[in-house]
Parts: sequence; C-alpha cells; structure tokens
Amino acid sequence: MDGEILRWMTLGEAALERGQAQAAIDAFRRVLTIDPNEPRAHAMMALSLLRMKRVGAALLEARAALVAAPEDQLVHIVMGWVLIAHNKAKAAKQSFESARALDPASVEALRGLAAVERHGGRYAEAIRLLEKARDLSADDPDVFVDLGEVHLEAGRASEAATCAKIALQAAPEHGGALVLMGHALLRNGDVKGAREHAVWALQSDPTAAAPIELFCAIKARESFWLGFWFRWNAWMSTFGPRAMLILLIAYMLQRFLVLGLEDVGQQPMSELVRYGWLGFCVYTWVAPGMFRKMIEKELDAVQLRRDF
Repeated sequence: MDGEILRWMTLGEAALERGQAQAAIDAFRRVLTIDPNEPRAHAMMALSLLRMKRVGAALLEARAALVAAPEDQLVHIVMGWVLIAHNKAKAAKQSFESARALDPASVEALRGLAAVERHGGRYAEAIRLLEKARDLSADDPDVFVDLGEVHLEAGRASEAATCAKIALQAAPEHGGALVLMGHALLRNGDVKGAREHAVWALQSDPTAAAPIELFCAIKARESFWLGFWFRWNAWMSTFGPRAMLILLIAYMLQRFLVLGLEDVGQQPMSELVRYGWLGFCVYTWVAPGMFRKMIEKELDAVQLRRDF
C-alpha cells in the first residue's frame, strides 16, 4: 500500500475497533479519495456503515469491494455480514462459503456460517461451527461470545455465562463478553450483577447500543408491566422457530377450554377465559413496542461531545 493509504487505513481500522464508526468512515473515505478502487477500504467502509445501521450504503460498498477484488477472502466475509443485515441468509451463506473455500481454516468464515444458522434458529449446527472455530482459535474472545449468545438464545444461561467468563479471561474489557455475561446473569435472576456488567460494558465503549439494550432489559425485568413479558419472551426464545407451534397449541387449548365450559353451562367462566386470552394477546403485542421505545429513549439520552 501507498504510505498515505496505509496510514489512513490503520487509523480507520483502529477507530472501528474502538467503536467509533463515524471516525472510521471518515478515514476510509480519505483512502478512497486517493484510490477509488482500494478493495479493503471499500470492505472496511461497509463494516463501518453496518455499525451505523446504514445497511443500504453498506451493501453498495461491499459490492464495490467485490468488484475490485473478487478473490479476496475479507471481501466475501464482509459481503456475508451485510447480506445477513439485509435478511438474505441464503446469499450470505454463499458468501461465507466462498470465503472458506479461499481459506478452509478461516475462523471468520466459520463465525459467519454460524451466524446464518443462528439466524434460522438452527442452534445445534451454529454451535457445531463455532466449536470448530474455537478449535482453530482457542484464545479468540469473539468466538466464545458468539458461542455464548447462541447458548443464551437456546435458553442455556449457565453455558452462556461460562463462555462469557472464558472470553473475559482473554479480554477483560471485551464489550460483547460483558454484555453477554450481563444477560446471562439477568436470566438467572441476578439483577445487580447484570447492571454492573452493563455499566462496565458502557465504560468500555460509550457508543455501543448493546449495553443500553441490556440496561433496558434490566428495567423490563424490574418493571411491573414488562416483567412478565420479559420472562415470557425469554422462555419462548428457547424454542426458536418452534415458538409459533407453542402459540398455536396454546390457542387450541384455549378454544377447547372455552367450548368445554360452554357445554357444561359455565358461560361466565367461558367469557372470563376468552377475555383473558384476548388480554394476553394484546399484552404480548404491545409489550415489545414499549420495550423498543424504552431503548430509543435511553439511546436519545446518550450524547457525546463533538470532539469525542
């Protein structure tokens, strides 16, 4: 690389690693003014835009990187993550498989393939891929965080906490590991411990949204109105794609109960069950919106100095 390009690439990648996505974008933009066809700059720009939730612009940059360097493994990995953000799991899997074909020992390609499986609720396959990545890189905290998040989504909070602990031993200030440990502690009822880890994660990266989401989950857990929804959502998440089947079974049981009560002349009780089910449906429909508004309110309250 040209010396000026190398300097700006180094600055941009360091900024992205610190969580300063806008500073990274500015640095990679400088590179592209010098060399508009620099594939790594396009790829890292795509990751920075993805961090800023600008998924449309990220796809444009990922495509530019792929045109400039179709045989570059990093380019295929970045494209995979961008496609996941666009909810195109099948295309993302092809990109990660292309990256792995270029380097069969690629940990990042395995992490990407695991993310695709996780996206589809196939937790067992995601864990298998991540365990293979762990065998290739036993000291990579990102792999253990990914593995812990899958366990958490599958309802195994203890396994998630173990993965978070290993990741924190390798990188004590790893924001993702701190947030993972916080969620695992919250699932086990340790609200105080969860709050402490949320604070530590926010101190580690003041621009990160994940610690704010953890804070909101803690508030939801403690809230009179959202507490039940938090527990219900945590329980339902353990079923993955089968959650819809559970809801269908619950609906059918409710209908059988209503009809049975009507057949034996218990009309008031039948009405009570019917309205109870309706109230439950309304509550579980409204609660996620309340939780999202809580997160947005907390994020709006976080403002950094212009010179941060």
